[in-house]
Amino acid sequence: MSQPGRLHLISDRALCPLERLPEVAALAVRGGVDTVHLREKGLPGGELLELACRLGEAIGGRAALLVNERVDVALLAGADGVQLGESGLPVERARRLLGGRLIGRSVHDRAGAWEAGKQGADFLLAGHVFETGSKAGEPGRGLTFVGEMAGLSRLPVVAIGGITPERVAPVLRAGAWGVAVLSGILAAADAEAAARSYREAIEEELTRWS
Repeated sequence: MSQPGRLHLISDRALCPLERLPEVAALAVRGGVDTVHLREKGLPGGELLELACRLGEAIGGRAALLVNERVDVALLAGADGVQLGESGLPVERARRLLGGRLIGRSVHDRAGAWEAGKQGADFLLAGHVFETGSKAGEPGRGLTFVGEMAGLSRLPVVAIGGITPERVAPVLRAGAWGVAVLSGILAAADAEAAARSYREAIEEELTRWS
């Protein structure tokens, strides 16, 4: 099983225009992001492929590149894997095409986590943990949810949803392997500095464990 990175950046054109995404992603990688997700729902395949290629060139192998849902685009762009939605493509079928590339599965409950592990996903993207603007009006599932996901499937859990640098430590202590961020980096005035603040929080907590 491939191990996912600890700090994931997820694209969102509502927060960062697509023409700026490669530049912002490169800065974030310089600050410590080790996995970049291209998640742009509704973007035509040709545009998505072009963006994936530009993004791959910008991060230059210094971070893993995952494409959301589109196994075909991931393969054509030479990406490192895919992130599949909970009701998206079956992991086991995607694996036939992707081989040993990284496959993440988004989960929101115990059943989803169990199924992802059964089908052979490499990691879970679990959320949303805290209340977040992207899920307005929906309460977060909390740290207990993180612990349940980590204990149930034995897969690395990357937590998502309202995670600030100050919340990194309690999220990791609850059982998460890493964290995923959107606005905390994409909406920051300095993407590199913002990513570094998350990375430092992760490394500080991991040091306490050693």
